[in-house]
Formats: sequence, structure tokens, C-alpha cells
Amino acid sequence: MSKYKECPKCGHKANGGLFGGVYINLHKCNSKGHIFCNECKNGDRCPFCGSSDIWWNYDQAYNDK
Repeated sequence: MSKYKECPKCGHKANGGLFGGVYINLHKCNSKGHIFCNECKNGDRCPFCGSSDIWWNYDQAYNDK
């Protein structure tokens, strides 16, 4: 299971679902290693450095309820 419970950039958490299992997709900048979610992405670029070299399905942050 993922080590993430929320987006490390903006803190966005997965919500909903009565028994957990809900998640948000996390993406990774291949240029600098930044991790971010759909809520804080900069179009199709990394919100930290602006790189377009992104691993779009890097990990999933799960709701821990």
C-alpha cells in the first residue's frame, strides 16, 4: 500500500466511501522527483518546476477510514 495518505504538495485527501478504499492519484516529476495530485498540477506540467516529464500514474493516496 502507498505511504501517502494525502498529496504532499497541497494536502488534498481522498474522501468519500463508507469503508475506505477511496484514493487520489499522485503524479511524479521525473526531472526533479516532486510528487503532486490533480488538484495542484499546473496543466500538464509539474507545479513545482514546470517540467513536462511526468509519471502520471506514480502512486495512489488512500483514504484511511
